[in-house]
Amino acid sequence: MTDDTPPVRDASGRFVKRATETVNALSRTSDEGIHPMAKVLFGWTEAKGIGTIVLCLTGLLSVLLILADLLVDRHETINAAGVFGFYGLFGFAALGFVLLAGWPLGSLLRRGEDYYGDGNTSPADLDPETAEPDPGNGKSGGGA
Repeated sequence: MTDDTPPVRDASGRFVKRATETVNALSRTSDEGIHPMAKVLFGWTEAKGIGTIVLCLTGLLSVLLILADLLVDRHETINAAGVFGFYGLFGFAALGFVLLAGWPLGSLLRRGEDYYGDGNTSPADLDPETAEPDPGNGKSGGGA
């Protein structure tokens, strides 16, 4: 694959081909701090009302899948699995169980809020200028 466009100077004065400059522009972060590929892939999420549209489409898909449950002929070994909407209700119950089980598990495994100490202070041995003065000698810091 060759680039037959004539070379031109870019913003820094280098000779580059236009196609190359276009590709390079797609790899530079803008002044907003957003990568161009992020705009290409996820820019549609910034449109007004997109949350409502996604919610409506998800609800419509859910209703269609529940209605499709009527058309499926099941040969289940467990009688409860043959009930209309069983898999949807079972999935919802499983999700609820996982979420509620994570609550006590999180409080059991999570560190306390004051694990790293008070967030407004810094240790004197890391930043002597921010340390409080020692009342004994009037000097600040934790140095020797």
